[in-house]
Amino acid sequence: MMRRGIRSSLRALPRRDRWHMLQEYAVGEMNQEEFRKLRVRDGQVTTLVESTTATPKAIDWASWDSRISNKEVLGCLKSFHEQQSVLLEQVLKEDHSASIKKQTEGWELFDAAVTSCEKSVEKSETILKNGARALWISFQNPPISMLSQSEWLDADQYWQAFVEKHHFYHNHLLSAVEDPESKDYDAKTKADLKRNWEVFDGRGTTRQNNKLLYQRPSFEYYDVFRGPLIEHMIFYLTKTGGDARTFPEMMPTKWYAEIYDVRFKLYNVLQRRKRQVHEATWSRESTHDFHPHDMEHDGEAYYSKLIAKEAVATELCAGRLMGNFILFSDTYVPVQSGTAFYRAIQMDGGKGTFYSLGSDVNCLFYKPAGIELTTPDPVECFQALADHATMTGRKFEAGYAAAFESFTEVLASRKEGLGGNWFTAPGETSKDAFMRRLKKSDPAYDIYAAAAQSAHGESQKF
Repeated sequence: MMRRGIRSSLRALPRRDRWHMLQEYAVGEMNQEEFRKLRVRDGQVTTLVESTTATPKAIDWASWDSRISNKEVLGCLKSFHEQQSVLLEQVLKEDHSASIKKQTEGWELFDAAVTSCEKSVEKSETILKNGARALWISFQNPPISMLSQSEWLDADQYWQAFVEKHHFYHNHLLSAVEDPESKDYDAKTKADLKRNWEVFDGRGTTRQNNKLLYQRPSFEYYDVFRGPLIEHMIFYLTKTGGDARTFPEMMPTKWYAEIYDVRFKLYNVLQRRKRQVHEATWSRESTHDFHPHDMEHDGEAYYSKLIAKEAVATELCAGRLMGNFILFSDTYVPVQSGTAFYRAIQMDGGKGTFYSLGSDVNCLFYKPAGIELTTPDPVECFQALADHATMTGRKFEAGYAAAFESFTEVLASRKEGLGGNWFTAPGETSKDAFMRRLKKSDPAYDIYAAAAQSAHGESQKF
């Protein structure tokens, strides 16, 4: 049985040539080149082994005796080789099937285990019968109103306990039940309803014609539920590129369906990650990625810190783009890496021109020959960023990547209503579109305006 299990496990092991697929995990051009050379050398060795069909020659010990001066080492090697050869021949000559058939010990333990299991089954059947009998007795008990002290079953202790509990300790005879049709009962019900609504709403509302959420206007609904307000507002701003002051009373029904699709797409990724953590750690509790442990008490502080962190990262990214004059370069392709250089020259076969703004600007600008550049697609930009992170040995978190991708997909959906544009209006530059959306009351408005003017001045040098 053990030998059969070993053979089946050996069949499940990967073949020798499966390690060639590990080339996908080689990061960097140098590592990929070394892996390619390793595969070439492995192929040469495999070809040489397969092409050799002749019987291997025996070792000529006399020839080695004449060449090696240290006879003790030669004697040790020769004796070791002879011992190993004899041992291997004995192993190959053994009848393994016969030795396996001789192993008949241990069946007593198996028989004892079977007997123990049969006894456990008998005890389980006894417990099942007793439980069924108790349930039948409980079901056949009469209602409390038909109980009497003169009807005792001395042999049934369960019945005695039932009578004692429900007849002597239950005050059903002297219970004062309120009349549900009385005015006092109606007044009490209304008072309880008002008190509960005051606790729920906190606004002192007493009007009974506005007690259900579907009867309330949307601004009061959003006032009660701040989570849907943030969710719907983010989707509206991303979908339209408009202003929060023009947020509609009711969005189109199709948009709510898109919000649900995006939400459950993120839930699918986060829940799958949570399941992996549960199965890997066997922990009792586990939270989703980008979620606090206690949402009710720590949720506001957690997401405030998360938003502040993302805001700082966005400002840092915008600062680096403005510092290298990349933010508003519409007619030029910015190049900062080897991959970007390769993609840039692929646009026109290398017929364009590279420009530089000096050694203090960490970027080159490529102007393709005879090609008019268009606004990049947001989904393609995200895919390029994810590929760059993967190729440089980094990787986005699964939940963050799913949210990022869904955000770019919503951005790209603007093209349906804007004639193929998602960021700029027809004939508008990215600088004008950015400054048009930026509020003048923003603390960083002057910084962005100066950066836009500087970028326009630098572009005139080309």
